[in-house]
Amino acid sequence: TRCLSDWSSDVCSSDLASVPVTVDGRVIRLTNLDKVLWPQGGYTKAHLIRYYTEIAPVLLPHLRGRPLTVTRFPDGVKGESFYQKNAPAHTPNWVRTHRVEGEEKPIDYILAEDTATLVWLANQACIELHPWLSTIDSPEKPDRIVIDLDPDPPSGFREARRIALVVKEVLDRLGLRGYPKLSGATGVHIVIPVVPEHPYSVTSRFAGFIGRVVADLFPDEATVERRVRDRRGRVYLDHLQNLPGKTIVAAYSVRPGKRPTVSMPVTWEELETCQPEDFTIDTVPGLVGRSDRAAAVLTDRQDISPWVAELVENAGMHF
Repeated sequence: TRCLSDWSSDVCSSDLASVPVTVDGRVIRLTNLDKVLWPQGGYTKAHLIRYYTEIAPVLLPHLRGRPLTVTRFPDGVKGESFYQKNAPAHTPNWVRTHRVEGEEKPIDYILAEDTATLVWLANQACIELHPWLSTIDSPEKPDRIVIDLDPDPPSGFREARRIALVVKEVLDRLGLRGYPKLSGATGVHIVIPVVPEHPYSVTSRFAGFIGRVVADLFPDEATVERRVRDRRGRVYLDHLQNLPGKTIVAAYSVRPGKRPTVSMPVTWEELETCQPEDFTIDTVPGLVGRSDRAAAVLTDRQDISPWVAELVENAGMHF
């Protein structure tokens, strides 16, 4: 076997159809490395593995302690895909899991907390990583609220960016800080790190309140309509992703578009000029290095209790 640091330099060589590598002291046999996952550009599974290896130092803190749902594309982004919550039977015993009792049977979620687990997942063509908004230490009380801006065609990224800046103004008025990241497609996610003291029922309604404020301010451009046919080309502010069991794609996760774009954290200033195609598995490692652009999401936990109390008292909202 080879150490992954040695292997990754020539990961995309055509002679590496199958190779055992050592990652974090674990031996992982990488297979079908020449499998094309993105026909446009010819990006293979080897490219995906190399990216997750390189980005691991900044990605792993955003996954640590969070049950993970992945989206697998065994035949590439043009083929069929499926969500995977339960760790498959062939999961190595060194991969950490967390059991959650389900309605029918328990689910053993994978916890991606080291580079070896990321490499093992990528070798299964797990392109997207979707962690919970809460951790196993406080599973019922999320430490993140996400405002998910999803433009309905013909609206696109330009419109989502405009509404994201309106969301920022609303958060500024509330004295709260939100941190934007591109969805990797046409949307924008605004992450509000919070103290994990309120259940999902409260944080989702709080996100819904922000969405309604924005939609009321710009009814021709933004909407909270759940039915797609009623959105009429506006940007949908989705607060339902804050419900239990729902997830938002992780910062630095790859997306299954025509090209391997990345859900990239950006500053508010960068958001005004950047484009989704600026951030791919080719460009992001060099742009990030070992400096986590979303580091504040891990530490800047804000207390929304005063606003929750005020909404109950003045707006009659029931949390």
